[in-house]
Amino acid sequence: MSGMYLLASILCLAVAGSLAESILEGNYNVTALCTSVKYGVQVGSLESCDYYYVCTPSGPVKTNCQAGYAYNYVTQTCSPEAQVNCYYGVENPCAGSTGDKWVPVAGTCNQWIYCKNGVNSGQGSCGALSFDPTSQNCTYAPCNTLPDSEINYCNVVPPGIYFGTTTDCRTYNYCYPNGKLASANCEFAFLVQQGGCGYNTGSNCDRVVTEAVPNSCDNAGDVEPNNSTCGSYYYCNGKNYVTMSCPIGQYFDTILEKCVARQQAVAAEGCNRCQYANTAFVNNVNYESCNTYYYCSNGVNGPVTNCPSGYYFNESEQGCASMSELGSYVTNNGACHGAQAPDTTTGAPSSDSTNSEQTELSTASDAPTKSTATTENSAGK
Repeated sequence: MSGMYLLASILCLAVAGSLAESILEGNYNVTALCTSVKYGVQVGSLESCDYYYVCTPSGPVKTNCQAGYAYNYVTQTCSPEAQVNCYYGVENPCAGSTGDKWVPVAGTCNQWIYCKNGVNSGQGSCGALSFDPTSQNCTYAPCNTLPDSEINYCNVVPPGIYFGTTTDCRTYNYCYPNGKLASANCEFAFLVQQGGCGYNTGSNCDRVVTEAVPNSCDNAGDVEPNNSTCGSYYYCNGKNYVTMSCPIGQYFDTILEKCVARQQAVAAEGCNRCQYANTAFVNNVNYESCNTYYYCSNGVNGPVTNCPSGYYFNESEQGCASMSELGSYVTNNGACHGAQAPDTTTGAPSSDSTNSEQTELSTASDAPTKSTATTENSAGK
């Protein structure tokens, strides 16, 4: 069945239902950050240098740079790629460089790559120190290489502005030009749109939310799935669970207990499979019949919708397909792990079995049992 059937039937409802959801890049919640900065502020991406987000009253708006340009979060502008120190999602971080140059490994604070005339010529680490891409040296700045749930927002928020947090109404942050984050507290509340301290009145603290994280733990190395974000999981550091992110394009597999390719991953039930999706409609995690799906808009999922009876949702075909094809689909699509077509074998006996069934009935009691009568009545419907 064509995906156009889906588009015509639920597009409006799906888009409307998705507006209140969050845009996520791993454990970087772009929507949450946009509630903590002034309207109009631009924040960078941790997945790509090709685009950025503009924070508006209705949430972040993804905006692309033109071809050959990369986003510079420090200046909040798109500039020629060779002039921007951005390495997220870049296949060759050495491209365009001349002579000797050291660049950071994206997503780390202490690792570097040595570039020689635009060619990757080796990789290393500063150990307990931090790698500073500006000076291209190891520095004594703090670098926590252990699993951590915290994101340094100074990697995406431009320096020189004050912004809040979604965990505490009083706390505010400031990014220095060297990428260092500083935090302090107001007496009553930090007012995001004013960029200063004030009183907690009206909606000044609506941005504060409580995120559910598993309880404390004792066994270092234990992992638990994140039931809302497929590409995230919880890692026990010996005391508490901390949020971890899978590599881009991967989900946490609840059976293998590790990150695997999105399509093959047996993800947690209820998690958002719009993350890293490249299609408009995706399978909802459904281990029973694989017949549910939802619409994606900028990584945000709409309401769950069911296929008609006798059909399952085929993500690659972008539509509902006959249950007769479900077996082969389940093999390569973890969202439907273990799903089976409903049993539809009940029906009238075939002509070649009538004689044997009549013989069996003739030897049975003249009065059928309640269960037998129910079965016969159902078959005759």
